[in-house]
Amino acid sequence: MFLSFFQNACILIASMSIVQHFLKDKKISLDMSLKSKFLWGFYNGILGIILMINSVPITSETFIDFRYIPILFSALYSGFLSSIVSSILIGIFRFLILGISNISLVGLIIALLMGVGFGIISLLKLSKKNQYIYCMLFFIIVSIASSFVVSVPQNSTGVFQTVILYYPGYLIVSYLSIKYVDHILEVIKIYQRLKNEAAKDYLTGLNNVRQFDDRFNSISQMAIRKGEELSLLFIDIDFFKKINDTYGHNAGDTILKSLAPILINTCRTYDVVSRMGGEEFSVILLDCSESKAVKIAERLRKNVEENDFYISDNEAIKITISIGIASYPKLTSQIDNLLENADIALYEAKNSGRNKVVLFNHENNNNF
Repeated sequence: MFLSFFQNACILIASMSIVQHFLKDKKISLDMSLKSKFLWGFYNGILGIILMINSVPITSETFIDFRYIPILFSALYSGFLSSIVSSILIGIFRFLILGISNISLVGLIIALLMGVGFGIISLLKLSKKNQYIYCMLFFIIVSIASSFVVSVPQNSTGVFQTVILYYPGYLIVSYLSIKYVDHILEVIKIYQRLKNEAAKDYLTGLNNVRQFDDRFNSISQMAIRKGEELSLLFIDIDFFKKINDTYGHNAGDTILKSLAPILINTCRTYDVVSRMGGEEFSVILLDCSESKAVKIAERLRKNVEENDFYISDNEAIKITISIGIASYPKLTSQIDNLLENADIALYEAKNSGRNKVVLFNHENNNNF
């Protein structure tokens, strides 16, 4: 019995280690989507079923295992809906094991009680520690109450072993499991933060140079494969050094952060906006001809020119941008030349007066 109970605990711990791999790009929290809450509850319900399959038999119809701990996971980390989903799955599976009987009906009721009870406790504005304590108290009360209507071992040795294993075992394993889940979620959070920092610019939240390179390589290959047009904008804030010298670097950072949403909102939702460093930005325009690229760039230039950039609560300044455009395949047959061509066009825009859009062309640079 002791070995079987220990094996049940090992299955619980091992399953949490396995699921860490699948959750590394997910967010488990009380405010996640209804679909995610349902899936989290479904997973924990399956885990509870696996624990039931490996239960420790006490009588022909009575088993002990850690099936209610997954319901606890659902409640504490995702809320009421997940808790109910888990409990329903576990309760229904009880019927599949024993068939329709008084014992299986009691098992279903207990599972639903655990789901509802844990779920309600998760809604209380308490610390997770206190929620856990209340859940365990609720579990003990329901378990003791249910012992009056289910079959239990009749000999004193069996009763003693059951009590020694069941309640202390649940308290110890559930506590260690919660601590382990907290550790897993913290590791996942750190992984997600590092992954985001590796791909995003720390100041603006836009893609950084590394992410730009990855996206440009994949998008350019897709454009060649599908025979699509591809355009690239290189953007530079005019006289940005003068802004930093006049108003300070904090004001410059504020302008960079304020420019980011203008770039995102002006471009199409599927375009790739990146900060290339300093005051330089880029936009990869998917499936976009040079004429459409010019319209987007002009709209972007105009939106920036007309916007008030607040560098303090009471002070706003105006800025302008210069934009260079390169386009494949009409203006260049080599897609890898887009970066160089866009840079040449941007240089021309800056040298010919700034606050303008220049389209790269092999014959000449067309100013707009």
